[in-house]
Amino acid sequence: MEQKNTALVICESLAREIERIVPPDLEIREIELGLHDYPRKLNEKLGRVLSELEEEREWDVILLGFGLCSEGTVGLKAKRARLVLPKTDDCIAIFLGSREVYMEQFRKQPGTYYFTKGFLKDGTGPLAMYLGEHEWTRKYSKEKAQWLAKEMMKNYRRAALIDTGVYDITPYIAKVKKTAEVFGLEFEIIPGSLAILEALVKGPWDDRFVVVEPGQEITRQMFNNG
Repeated sequence: MEQKNTALVICESLAREIERIVPPDLEIREIELGLHDYPRKLNEKLGRVLSELEEEREWDVILLGFGLCSEGTVGLKAKRARLVLPKTDDCIAIFLGSREVYMEQFRKQPGTYYFTKGFLKDGTGPLAMYLGEHEWTRKYSKEKAQWLAKEMMKNYRRAALIDTGVYDITPYIAKVKKTAEVFGLEFEIIPGSLAILEALVKGPWDDRFVVVEPGQEITRQMFNNG
């Protein structure tokens, strides 16, 4: 791949993992994780970033470190660049290395709440909601915040910390175990993989990816298997 004509727009949650893979001269734009709670805002931000990149110079390819993300990527297009992004519902399958591994975990325990370092920022996640530290719950009483958090987590049965091998997960184990304890979940550490991210940056862009030609919009149907 000719990196000089390639840019990467990546979710903040994947920033540490992508550092191991990208060449130092690759143009990278990082998007804040919190926008995943607001798919329309995520879509608008990604659209602005794509426009800004194309105003700056002409790219052959713009890589997107996102999946479907609650349709936050639907409707995006570039005027002159090809867009490439993983054919996944969200970044969990990216962290696990494939859609197939994600489905294996789903069959094992569909009620799984996944964690990585990127998902364990202060003030984010279900434990922060329970403690009234999340932006959604800061305005509520302690009792109301705890009720909201428990309602959000009532269908989950497992708290899984994904270990991609990029960093030491020891500092994050206690927080995920605490989350499991508060919400009555099983705790498990699951091995991750950089396979999708490596292929995104280095190729090949096979059936694991959505490849969109210049001027073409990303659609929901592009993420369907088959």
